[in-house]
Amino acid sequence: MKQLFSSLSDQSKQIENVLLLFKPEQLTWTPESWDGIPGERFSAIEQICHIRDIETDGYHHRIQAILKEDNPTLGSVEGYELAIERNYKGADLKGTIIAFQEARKKTIAMIGEIEDQQWDRPAYFEGYGNITLRSLLHFLCSHDLEHLASLRWLLGKMG
Repeated sequence: MKQLFSSLSDQSKQIENVLLLFKPEQLTWTPESWDGIPGERFSAIEQICHIRDIETDGYHHRIQAILKEDNPTLGSVEGYELAIERNYKGADLKGTIIAFQEARKKTIAMIGEIEDQQWDRPAYFEGYGNITLRSLLHFLCSHDLEHLASLRWLLGKMG
């Protein structure tokens, strides 16, 4: 699982580094067409807010549910609804990055406590089907990569 810790840590730093490529006035920019975006249709600031909230409201709860319940059903988080409710467009970049990094540290600490026999604990994840705790954490890594690709896509669309 050493590689998992490394991936989660490295990917959070990559997300921060890509976000810092955006000028302040570009953080809320959206393209005329979203054709080809590899993820959700969020501006750069909305991307990091979404990543932060999925980490805390999604993955932290899901990890705990798998560890504490027998074969729980894990719900999805409605990202577009949260974007409106929490005013992602008005968020502060530095504060949001810090909050995400703190949430990621908590995730890493949580998985550092997982015992060998717990990695195969089952759950049902809406939209994904039957999974294990190990699977869930691979989906978290995949989610990071999706948003890294979306941030790069936004930079590319800006020219």
